[in-house]
Amino acid sequence: MLKPPSYLFEADRRIGTIVEIGPDFAKVNLPLAADDEPQLRHGERVGAGEVGEFVMIESGDIGIFGRLSLVRIPERDRLAVEPGVAGTSRPHPMGTVQMLCSVPVSGGRPTRGIARHPRVGARVYSMHPDMISWIAEHAGGDGDGSGLRLALAHLPGAATTNIRITPERLFGRHCAVLGATGGGKSWTLARIVERCAQFDAKVLLLDATGEYHALTDGVEHVSLGTEADRPTDSCQSVALPYHALSEEDLFALFRPAGQVQAPRLRAAMKSLKLAKLIGSDDPLVQDGCIPKADRQRAAFDAAYATHAATVDASSALFEIEHLARQIDHECVYPSAFGRAHGERDYSKWGSRDEQAYSQCTSLIGRLESYLNAPEFAPVLRPSGLPNLLDIIDTWLKNPAMPVLRVSLRYLAFTSEIREIVANGLGRHLLALAREGCFTNRPLVICLDEAHQFINKWLGDEYSRYPLDAFDLIAKEGRKYSLSLCLATQRPRDIPEAVLGQMGTLLVHRLTNDSDRLVVERAAGDIDRSAAAFLPSLAPGQALLLGVDYPIPLVVAVTPPTAKPDSRGPDFQTHWQTRKASVAGDMGLPTTENGASHILDKSTA
Repeated sequence: MLKPPSYLFEADRRIGTIVEIGPDFAKVNLPLAADDEPQLRHGERVGAGEVGEFVMIESGDIGIFGRLSLVRIPERDRLAVEPGVAGTSRPHPMGTVQMLCSVPVSGGRPTRGIARHPRVGARVYSMHPDMISWIAEHAGGDGDGSGLRLALAHLPGAATTNIRITPERLFGRHCAVLGATGGGKSWTLARIVERCAQFDAKVLLLDATGEYHALTDGVEHVSLGTEADRPTDSCQSVALPYHALSEEDLFALFRPAGQVQAPRLRAAMKSLKLAKLIGSDDPLVQDGCIPKADRQRAAFDAAYATHAATVDASSALFEIEHLARQIDHECVYPSAFGRAHGERDYSKWGSRDEQAYSQCTSLIGRLESYLNAPEFAPVLRPSGLPNLLDIIDTWLKNPAMPVLRVSLRYLAFTSEIREIVANGLGRHLLALAREGCFTNRPLVICLDEAHQFINKWLGDEYSRYPLDAFDLIAKEGRKYSLSLCLATQRPRDIPEAVLGQMGTLLVHRLTNDSDRLVVERAAGDIDRSAAAFLPSLAPGQALLLGVDYPIPLVVAVTPPTAKPDSRGPDFQTHWQTRKASVAGDMGLPTTENGASHILDKSTA
């Protein structure tokens, strides 16, 4: 039977007595809370009545584990804490305990909720850090505790009391790392990746900004683009070719407008897919395209009937350099005039439709400019660069490399190409998952800056194209052994339907009311009360909560060995240097630190 590390109710750790019981709270007398200094027990600090302190309440053969959420002095005693006020007596502090979970005294796994409410007069004890760690680690169905665990954090003020989490609890129902800028979100994600790299895991890190380039042990690096974001040969430049995307992704990129451009673009893609299938030697094909003006339909219809399944698929298997010219060929009348009485001849296409062509000129121009733009080369002109999907397939079969980092740092922001590429990559991984590729070796996708890639719609009010690959992974990836670990500083931009699928939340400091409200709605009732601690978390601290955790726990995340490059601008160095150079150019005297006397005076 699972045994706690020590007895739950140690006499010398007693700090108070229950005076009122509610459905999920208890009010406690805290006679030691007004002392100037906390208590010490064998050199260990015991808060004895501090907000956030974990306590254990006696309730027969179980202990009720809780947290002090409020400490106050009754109104009649408020002057008792004022120094120098004559005639005041000793204050009688009281506290409110949020009851969190039940722990069997005789041994057994802690369970969420209150199995039996304590009685008035029950004694309250401050908890040893080792007991807090034990409850956090062994609740939630993690077997006998002998399995592998990821050492991610420790208790604040108790650096030797580690918090270790099994992969099942961290990733089994997906994971989200949330927090405002400067709260430690990037360090937490780096720590998670580093810990996973110590095992025979498979983790794909989608690095939106390139800040995780320092990760080394067990990490393979590739960069989408023509430049590497590290001055080493280990970061390979790769491409995600357009034919790895879907027609919908290309529609989102090219954005055909109105009721003329979209049908022509779709018809052009189908024609080019057919041209690729039947080959350049077929009479239908001329210079890689299929001309249609004044041509008979029979041969085209026969070839299409043979390859209909491939042509109608959403894949983009065609030669994109011919797409603009094929759109020109699609600008024809749907039928020709017959010889007798001006009847329509539907056995052949009509002549060139100049009006349709004029309406497609903007689309054709956009296509040609994209094909010639260097920022689109990793997608539209990928020749000479390895295919990222081939790299991923090889990496999945390589047991010696647990982590693959895909950097998007040098991929342009133009026309949402980054979002489209990430969506195509997510769709590919979800397709592999549905085929059962990860059943024996689960895959975790770590998605940094997740608000850039989730809940995205491109297009206008007449034609909208969803980029929903990661939304689908959050909703159905778990049953295919495909897990998502997203990190974002803007939880309000993540749909509640997605955030609600996150079984584990590591929430750093959040000061925005909208962000905190989203987290509260995604968490359970017990966890919601802990959200009040979010604005006051120190850098590196996070609130660990989720459906598999009986208690919402504030932890201090252990700094990663390879720290992310998330530094802000160095104003002291660059601004001082600039002022000195300006002063020198103007022939002005400077101070010792290089700033001009005149500039300083005018600034003041």
